[in-house]
Amino acid sequence: MNQSTDWEQHYREKETPWDKGAPAPPLLEWMEANPGQISGSVLVPGCGTGHDVRAIVANGGDDLLRVVGLDISPTAVARAEEFPRLGKESFQQGNLFDLHPDNQGTFDWIWEHTCFCAIDPQRRPDYVSAVKSALKPGGNFLGVFYLDPYDEEHAPGEGPPHGCSIEELESLFEKDGGFTMAETRVPNSSYPGREGLELLVRMTR
Repeated sequence: MNQSTDWEQHYREKETPWDKGAPAPPLLEWMEANPGQISGSVLVPGCGTGHDVRAIVANGGDDLLRVVGLDISPTAVARAEEFPRLGKESFQQGNLFDLHPDNQGTFDWIWEHTCFCAIDPQRRPDYVSAVKSALKPGGNFLGVFYLDPYDEEHAPGEGPPHGCSIEELESLFEKDGGFTMAETRVPNSSYPGREGLELLVRMTR
């Protein structure tokens, strides 16, 4: 997404600290609390090696039709496809900012995990437009946003990852993007080191 970052090189060289080898804990927590709510067609932008894609498929009910993982890195997609098939998942190499027509206006849900924080913050309005164009009217956008990814070695402006605030999300998605926020909360479950630093948000287009 952020063209200044060579994601393909990172995957080829196996320099992927964001890949924890397991699904995002806030996603698992939300699905356990809301069984069967994620249904129809689902898009996972910036899916990497597909841990969240497979988690959605594994926890989906009969109304879950397909889960499409999209990533800009061919190597990430190839590694995602090496995992045993569950049946309703597929992976595509592509750019969220240049969606194929087949992916526009066709999804009931989008799950966001590490895509938004990875792109250049100046492109965030483009991100909102892209996910909106992928969703059907009335579709759901569910994501966990990294509010504060900064530490002794990583300062604001030096990402990715890039942090954000609830005020920025409200401005981007609600005021300018045409979304309505239905749920916001700090997840109880997070990767180690991210406790209290993330915000789970559900919105409708």
